[in-house]
Amino acid sequence: MSLSRRKILGLVPASLAVPGILRAQCRGDHLVYPARTIRNRAPRTVVHPAPGPQLFVDDFLILEQQGLTRVTHTPRRLPSPVLGKGSGVWQPFVTVIRDPETQLFRMWYNAWAARPGQEAANYIAYAESTDGVEWRLPELGILGSNNLLMAIPGGYGVTLIDEGPAFGDSARRFKLAWWGRKKPDTDDDSGMYIAFSADGLRWKPYEKNPVLPNYPDESDSRFALGARDVLDVFYDPIDARYSVFVKTFAVPEDGLAPAPRAGKTLRRLVSFSTSQDFIHWETPFRVIVPDERDSGTLEFYAVGGTIARGGLLIGCPRMLRDDLPAEPSGAPDGIGYSTLVTSRDGEYWERHSDVFFERDPRPGSWDRAMSWIGSQVIVGNELYLYFGGYMHGHKINSRTERQIGLAKLRRDGYVSRDALGPEPGVLLTPLLDPGRAGCLSINAEASRGEIRVQLRDRMGEVLRGFSFAQCAPVRGDGLAQQVQWPDAGTPAFGKGPVHLEFNLRGARIYGFEFV
Repeated sequence: MSLSRRKILGLVPASLAVPGILRAQCRGDHLVYPARTIRNRAPRTVVHPAPGPQLFVDDFLILEQQGLTRVTHTPRRLPSPVLGKGSGVWQPFVTVIRDPETQLFRMWYNAWAARPGQEAANYIAYAESTDGVEWRLPELGILGSNNLLMAIPGGYGVTLIDEGPAFGDSARRFKLAWWGRKKPDTDDDSGMYIAFSADGLRWKPYEKNPVLPNYPDESDSRFALGARDVLDVFYDPIDARYSVFVKTFAVPEDGLAPAPRAGKTLRRLVSFSTSQDFIHWETPFRVIVPDERDSGTLEFYAVGGTIARGGLLIGCPRMLRDDLPAEPSGAPDGIGYSTLVTSRDGEYWERHSDVFFERDPRPGSWDRAMSWIGSQVIVGNELYLYFGGYMHGHKINSRTERQIGLAKLRRDGYVSRDALGPEPGVLLTPLLDPGRAGCLSINAEASRGEIRVQLRDRMGEVLRGFSFAQCAPVRGDGLAQQVQWPDAGTPAFGKGPVHLEFNLRGARIYGFEFV
């Protein structure tokens, strides 16, 4: 199967007059504060891919497709938690970073602990591992003979960034954020708090916290944009800035039905903010809200583990259904799972409605009620996803049942485009500028079939020597399988922008890369 030249010319006007990313209508326009949400479509201009893998999670790189099915792939969970009840875990929030020099896995999490002579309180705690699976709790000597780093009375969360050993200001290499307050029994001076560290262990809180305030007074016009008690920071290398997802509340004027256990706040939504220095942040704006695709009283607990892959930012929204039971015959104490959200400009976000990581389907399992991804770490050919799990429900036994788990996924294997049946499938990209690339590789499974690629110019003509018939079929399973045209006689790239046209038979493709 191959698209006709006339078909391609109909998809790409000769003027190429539509600039930038082609956005569909924003969702949530009926709300008091509309959300900056999109559904990406292939642009009509030439795309200059960022270095790295180009993934088919959204439709930005798909100008046309026929005979293909979009499939979201579920990470494979380890059966037991990697950080269990003996570690003091009491919140689902977790950050895992692999040290670029030692390759040590480092974990920060919320622990409920009592130090000698003091009442139990919430702490930021630390664990480490050589393989990311077996973890130990080192005695650090910072707050006694334990793994505790810092008390955050009345606070929640632990989300941080490692700038790396070459960062100019070594005292601020590590940047930490959490939801804090000056006094644990009041919301005065609450909001997003930050701290800095040279080693990730000894922290110096910023003296002018909070950097993003909460506005707890419902009569305050800023109430809907106050930073609430869930937040996730990350560094956006595509746009060269710091970013944060924060939980914010709906207001009655939004017209959303109230959710159970949300109280007078009605619904939990997600807003977004950016900063150039991690200290001064813009006013948050909504990016994740319920829409016509959703059933029940869906809510959101910010977005865990956002990373950049090529030109795509990928995060894992924590979805909450407080109106459903963990067990079919049980009380509606709430369930939670994770989906995907993507962005190509770090401002407008596309929420993908299909479930990415579901709660454990086995009755009685430790993560039967909730499975919320908090961190993504690339480990060789795999992606490690660390998540918080609940056994019985959203607010049930929070200080005894919450634990940290691990699931694994093929690297960049979030979503594939499949043609696994007897009929072939075809996928055409927009015009791409490969720059100085010497070859093309694909992340694909074709061990029971094959994939061929042909190149077309901006007028839709197949380049001489680079047709499907002249392409050596890819018939393996790998993350970087090279595509070759043995008899072409000239380099595949360097002659200007091209369309990539993929033909799949009994195969699936996750993405490609110019190398």
